[in-house]
Amino acid sequence: MARGTRAVPAPDLPMSVLTGIRVVDLTQFISGSRCTQILADMGAEVAHVEPPEGQTLRLIFSLIPGAERNFSVFNRNKYGLSIDWRKPEGGEVLRRLAKTSDIFVHNLIPGTLERHRLGYEDIRQLRPDIIHVSISGFGEAGVNPELAAFDIIAQAVSGQFWNDQENLRTPSNYWADLMTGTYAANAVLLALIHRMKTDEGQHIDISMQDVLYFNNYRAMMDRSMAPIMEDAEKTLGRKPKDVLNSDDRMPFYGFFKSADGKVAIVALTPRQWRDLAEVIGHAELVTDSRFSNLIAQIHNHSEAVSIIEEWTRRHVSRDIMRALEERRIPCGIAYTTDEVNEDENLKARGMFAQVPHKRFGMINVPGIPYKFSRMEGALRMPGPELGEHNDHILSEWLGYSHEEIGVLRAKGIIP
Repeated sequence: MARGTRAVPAPDLPMSVLTGIRVVDLTQFISGSRCTQILADMGAEVAHVEPPEGQTLRLIFSLIPGAERNFSVFNRNKYGLSIDWRKPEGGEVLRRLAKTSDIFVHNLIPGTLERHRLGYEDIRQLRPDIIHVSISGFGEAGVNPELAAFDIIAQAVSGQFWNDQENLRTPSNYWADLMTGTYAANAVLLALIHRMKTDEGQHIDISMQDVLYFNNYRAMMDRSMAPIMEDAEKTLGRKPKDVLNSDDRMPFYGFFKSADGKVAIVALTPRQWRDLAEVIGHAELVTDSRFSNLIAQIHNHSEAVSIIEEWTRRHVSRDIMRALEERRIPCGIAYTTDEVNEDENLKARGMFAQVPHKRFGMINVPGIPYKFSRMEGALRMPGPELGEHNDHILSEWLGYSHEEIGVLRAKGIIP
């Protein structure tokens, strides 16, 4: 594809904001796949490139019969290309694909693609305005760019998974992967805007450690408060970051046990604190000097939490919600996984979606979280089977003849 032209969408695909944008998706696991999933959901034509044996996440899922349906959570709306790009002939196919594409995304260890003449400098010789995205644990420009990283490592080295060294439980969610993928998609869109204005492509270097640190409010607070930390600790009786992030629960912001689980309650403003005190039958808390303002509540948190929880323990979570919502006190039930998958608000907002799969039938996938007034994304197809669209991509996108495809298959470049 010549510079400035765009991929032509298949006639059965709905138009969306990224319709006509083509993406090479050389990713595995979650971070890179989340990035390209966002682009695909909004209409981009994404070729998910896997080795002939399949990417690692697909192989892990295949160990449990039927679990490969999970592949559609991050790889729906993508075309599947299975190719051995490490061999010269396969690398040539990938270069040819990059030449016809707008965006190239990978999350391989820095230096891997360069060894196969597929790095940014190589690709931009073929497509000068390419937007080339590299996702890695520590970034390409840093102290140890060649180090591999997974979600748990990024959470550790960003300070995000702070603990007292006695808690050895692994993180409850893959925040490093998920957030890095989302930030990478945002960066792609910013680069597309830049290209619209200048006709220039560029390379984007995304570090999982960077993204998680950027969202580590406790670490950032410590750094910004450093000049006044000693005075702040004297006022609060603890480090500022530990007010809401320690084993000592605060009465104005925290979880409280209910008769059937736990609820989150926030009563930060004077009005919220007054109403909460009235709801739980202790209006005197507002004038009690131990609890009359935020600083006093921090110093006497245990007593206040005990009083609130004496009330919450006597009620089921939904009754607590009704009582607090009546007074506009922010609150929420701490859902289990089963409960959140039945939430009425998520259902009303289309977050429980399905895509049809030829082997697994209807697969449950999350809906698209963006709700635009003038455009929308769409769930068009499930995650591709391994190499499902090899012939389509090679012939329709890249112009390979039937005979040329046969040669690639005979040489083991494609399955």
